[in-house]
Amino acid sequence: MLKKISPYSLIMLSFVGLIIIGALLLKLPFSHYPDKEVSFFEALFTATSAVTVTGLSIVDIGAVYTGFGKFILLILIQFGGLGVLTISSVFVLLIAKRIGFYTKRLVAEGLNHNKMYDIYTVTKRVVFITLLFEAIGAVLLFGSFIQDYSFFQALFMSVFHSVSAFCNAGIALFPHSFEGYTYNVYVNVIIAFLIIFGGLGFTTIIQAGEYLQHKRRRLDINSQFSILMTVVLLLAGTLLFFTLEYKNYHTLYGKGLFNQLLISFFHSVSLRTAGFDTIPLEHLGSATILFCVTFMFIGASPNSTGSGVKTTTIGILFLGIKTALLNKNYIEFSKRRISWKLFNKASALVFIAMMYVLIMIVVLASIEPHFEFTKVAFELISAFSTCGLSTGITPYLNEASQAILMFTMFLGRVGPLTIALALSRPRAEGNYKYPKENILIG
Repeated sequence: MLKKISPYSLIMLSFVGLIIIGALLLKLPFSHYPDKEVSFFEALFTATSAVTVTGLSIVDIGAVYTGFGKFILLILIQFGGLGVLTISSVFVLLIAKRIGFYTKRLVAEGLNHNKMYDIYTVTKRVVFITLLFEAIGAVLLFGSFIQDYSFFQALFMSVFHSVSAFCNAGIALFPHSFEGYTYNVYVNVIIAFLIIFGGLGFTTIIQAGEYLQHKRRRLDINSQFSILMTVVLLLAGTLLFFTLEYKNYHTLYGKGLFNQLLISFFHSVSLRTAGFDTIPLEHLGSATILFCVTFMFIGASPNSTGSGVKTTTIGILFLGIKTALLNKNYIEFSKRRISWKLFNKASALVFIAMMYVLIMIVVLASIEPHFEFTKVAFELISAFSTCGLSTGITPYLNEASQAILMFTMFLGRVGPLTIALALSRPRAEGNYKYPKENILIG
């Protein structure tokens, strides 16, 4: 029966199912404190935010949900970050020791992995890498949290925030994200590097590990490109955030050069997909908000726990435009030729994403005229990129606007192309081609 459903449809349905189950569990009486009533809509929004690893919230998660509720959120983040089908396949492997062709295809689509013959090995490595990074992050964070909390509180806080950071979820149990650790270099660096590795892509991490162990002579073109784009965006983001905000009294002004650079670096890391913050963002300048939404729109690398249109997509567009401006015939990178079909696919993805974002921003701005347009745009793009950074207006939007943000989070996590392919039907191509003509542009 399941084999009649396309992999794209099953991926989409798996996320929908997990969100509904998560909402029902979060609505249970023992999931939240007795004096904190939670509506089904609030539970659904929170579950959507966790499964799509976004981080936007309309309730104070740390104050509303009990230990059981927070544990449910932890599971939802883990399943959402890795993908429901990936984790399900691991259980199949543990029980049956092998997976069939259809399951391999599902997992390959879910992981955005283009080879099925090695999906058995890749699946095991992805889960191992995830658990390893999260375990190391939890141990390191525990060294800081134990100074402020009891042993078991510090242990749970460490595990929760390590998972949330590596999965690029950005959901924190503190009332104001990591604003209590603004000047704590140790916590800032640990969280930042968990986010970076989580958003770098599993294939890139696997190949980098093999390269360092001298099991591989060189990284493939995709891994090289992912690393290059990540480094460029991190450095550019740090420089832009510092330059645009160092005179802003509410954000960086008067904090000292080292602390200003630390804050700028942390937000450069976080703003593309993670959603943690160490300073209040409601007072960011308009220029900074514009730069932030641009970086959020780009997002993480393919085959990672992050979303957005992806770093490599923007990189391919840049290379294609550069090729056109130089009047060359081929797109080239690292002594390799890149297909123009890939450029066309990247262009289509970015255009679809931009059109959706622009339309939804107009809709939200018309529904919420009392909020600044820049803040409305910030929340919508944060939802689309599953970043989760907020200017603080999400809890105060009406339910229609919050429903739009929910759908946008889902769209951003599953991917516009996945949903389009899930809803489309294959069409047979004709045995003819139309005559070719030119249309003037520019």
